[in-house]
Amino acid sequence: EQSGNKYAQRITQVFNAGKNAITTYPNNSLANQLKTVARMIRGGCKTKIFLCQVGGFDTHSAQVDSGDTSIGAHNNLLKGLSDAVKTFFDDLEQLGIADRVAACTFSEFGRCAKENGSFGTDHGTLAPMFLFGKGIRPYVHGTNVDLDNLTTDNQLKTMQFDYRQVFATLLQDWLGANPWVLQEALFDGYKQLALVTKSYTVSK
Repeated sequence: EQSGNKYAQRITQVFNAGKNAITTYPNNSLANQLKTVARMIRGGCKTKIFLCQVGGFDTHSAQVDSGDTSIGAHNNLLKGLSDAVKTFFDDLEQLGIADRVAACTFSEFGRCAKENGSFGTDHGTLAPMFLFGKGIRPYVHGTNVDLDNLTTDNQLKTMQFDYRQVFATLLQDWLGANPWVLQEALFDGYKQLALVTKSYTVSK
């Protein structure tokens, strides 16, 4: 209980000491969380990893509009993600701390590669990950998937990268973790990727 109280006091302290350069964020849950994260970092919070959550992606039908598959519910979800992340990094830039932050998306489920007959997709084994930040190499890793080479249940056959490779790379190359940390996190042995530019280090 005493540790919890001290933690709460510290959270309040850094929140009150911080500020946002951009006060008007998009009106969605992720944006509200990121706005708080930006303020806490600016206020001196030393936390290395923040976890934000956004729901709504567990859809199996009507992901796209039946009359125009370039719009629809899934498009709206991704736009909400994009708007929130862009505002967050614009805020960090104006606060002068954008080079200290990297962000990564992940999900506990992937998606099938083929539409299921109801303008949606069912759960799958693979999914993309997005990384953001001034210190992240700005390109696509991997190659376009072969949508003609699927399993009988419409799964992609080949995983190009294991998500643990991404986490291991960020832990070591961004946060400066040593091999013992990777071992304790069960990320040792995963081939690291060229995700982080040499011009940015955890010391910033």
